[in-house]
Amino acid sequence: MSVDETAPLRVLVVDGDPQVRADVTALLDAGDELRVVADTPDPTAALSLAERLRPDIVLLDAAAADHTGPLSHTARVFVLAAHDHPAVQDALRAGACGHLVPGSFTVPDLIRSVRDASRTSLGLSARESEVMDLIATGRSNGEIARQLFLSEKTVKNHVNRIYSKLGVSSRATAIALWRGMVSVLPARD
Repeated sequence: MSVDETAPLRVLVVDGDPQVRADVTALLDAGDELRVVADTPDPTAALSLAERLRPDIVLLDAAAADHTGPLSHTARVFVLAAHDHPAVQDALRAGACGHLVPGSFTVPDLIRSVRDASRTSLGLSARESEVMDLIATGRSNGEIARQLFLSEKTVKNHVNRIYSKLGVSSRATAIALWRGMVSVLPARD
């Protein structure tokens, strides 16, 4: 798996409705930020696909929410369901990072949800998250300083705190954690 900040996030779509799968796949593949690596109607098949393909994100139909726990060990899981669907809360308790309503979310909504899940799980402040977003787009400390109207020294202090909180020593590893590519992956033998 690449830690290149320009690589699209890899998505596995799991939904029993072929039209929902097709619509979600078309939406996500329309831009450069995300790439659907597989889709399946079968949640059991999703487990082996997730293990083999190592997606960054799994979009999981609420009907398959009982597979959230095992899938959350290999990727960030978001449940696709109506707001009031009873399986949503169970999936969130089982390890899902969030919930999206099919047909009403956009690519920026999904990216924002991934970022929010990363921020929450990694313990960064709002300003550190803002700095990390810019780091993840490949910006230098000087560029970040100019964009946020901060001194370069302040940005460097934020970067040092981010590295400390994440337990990393490089931008590439920080980006991988931020994008959810490392923090949820078990160690390989």
